[in-house]
Amino acid sequence: MLHQLQTTYCGELPHQFTNPFCYEPHPLCLDAASQVRAFLREHTEWHQEISNGKMFGVLVVRSADAEDTSLRFLAAYSGLLDGRNDIPYFVPPIYDYLRPEGYFQQKQAEITKINETIRQLEGSVNMDSHPEDYTRLQRVEIAALKRIRRQQSEALQDWLFEQYNIMNARAQVKTLTQVFKDYYREQMLHPENFEVNQSRHHIPSGTGECCAPRLLQYAFQHHLQPLCMAEFWLGRSPKDEVRHHGQFYPACNKKCRPLLHFMLQGLDVEESFLERHNRELLTQVRTLYEDDTIVVIDKPSGLLSVPSRDAQASVLDWIRLHYATPSDSRDEDAYTPAPVHRLDQDTSGILIIAKTRDALRHLQHQFYEHTVRKTYTALLDGRPASDEGLITLPLRRDPIDSPRQMVDYEHGKPCRTRYKVIQVQENTSGMTILHPHQSGCITRIQFFPETGRTHQLRMHSAHADGLACPIVGDKLYGRTHLFASPSSYQSLLWPRLMLHATTIDFIHPCTLQPLHIESPVPF
Repeated sequence: MLHQLQTTYCGELPHQFTNPFCYEPHPLCLDAASQVRAFLREHTEWHQEISNGKMFGVLVVRSADAEDTSLRFLAAYSGLLDGRNDIPYFVPPIYDYLRPEGYFQQKQAEITKINETIRQLEGSVNMDSHPEDYTRLQRVEIAALKRIRRQQSEALQDWLFEQYNIMNARAQVKTLTQVFKDYYREQMLHPENFEVNQSRHHIPSGTGECCAPRLLQYAFQHHLQPLCMAEFWLGRSPKDEVRHHGQFYPACNKKCRPLLHFMLQGLDVEESFLERHNRELLTQVRTLYEDDTIVVIDKPSGLLSVPSRDAQASVLDWIRLHYATPSDSRDEDAYTPAPVHRLDQDTSGILIIAKTRDALRHLQHQFYEHTVRKTYTALLDGRPASDEGLITLPLRRDPIDSPRQMVDYEHGKPCRTRYKVIQVQENTSGMTILHPHQSGCITRIQFFPETGRTHQLRMHSAHADGLACPIVGDKLYGRTHLFASPSSYQSLLWPRLMLHATTIDFIHPCTLQPLHIESPVPF
């Protein structure tokens, strides 16, 4: 489990532990990851599975014994490898649900029998899709079995989460269920409503099986001092999201953020540069147009359009500073100016704010009817196969890693993006080119979105079925420099997402005259 770290690094050890959601891999983690990859190359029986895509992680540690100054590391993989969660080179799972004699496997076998019975009763025709093919008694019997299956599955999942005893750096222990409850109760503005809204805070399946929780759990249980951590992807990108071979990634939000919020208590963790940077963003907002009913601003990259649970600065904070409204909650007519639409946090450019309720309704109706015309300018890592065209990949939110989006041809929302290449310049940044039609270029491009889904332009750019050219500086879907530590962020070649809302055309909600607004591209 514990491996000697082979490294030529002679610098100082990390003063603070890695922020798992925003980091640049420490040289010690790079060396540890290289050793893991060398180990994996020796095991050819895993090559096919790994080539399909797998996340691995490393945690550099040292002994709690002050006299032992040697550096070691732990390694982990997410989920299963070769159908196992107990390969000796890697840390064990927090809870081993695969034990054949265990309660989980016994109950899972019972659920499997119910599934088989349902399949036999339904035959080749699904009852939910074609109920007319079944008699009333058959429908009642199958529906009852499906209800029992759902109840048993939910009960087994709840039982399983109670078996995960999560430890933090203070040696405190909570069940996974309690960790999630405490996290979401703490995040709520009105904790007294937690029980009512508890269904919104369910624990995703597979929680506790990612690399970071496994690594930290083993370190805490064996009294090892964590120094730095990193997770990296090997193999092909999944069809429904964007992952690049050899790239380092942050811990996921939906499953890991609540867990790590608890597990890291007691460690001195790096503060994200982005969090500190957001404090300065409110002074960077520029007004492009203003009258009695609307104000159009130039939003800087990094500023949220609307508030989030993370309490980062948002456009609403800027509104409150500039447009004070009566705080008397009894005034039913009081109205606080509000953004009419949204831009991603990392996207800069034009954003419309309605100063009256009527203006808000009028402008929202224009967006709903798709009569508002917008142009975005971006820099792409690579060169698209065509200089202009239409992208139609349907998108939906990734249920286990928000705010990341995924392509879903069955359940995704329709998305349409027209594009036109403006300029192609030689790539001097050292970025890796992974697709044959790319030629080491940075492409300046204009997007003309016909729909306005979350991360639409970013996914349509990065996904292999889109342009296969991520937007430069994209920390979610890009290939290089995805994350930044406080010490290195300023030195990165691309310190922001190179996507800017350049122009917008709409009908003024009061004068009913066409209005065209432009914002100069800052890159």
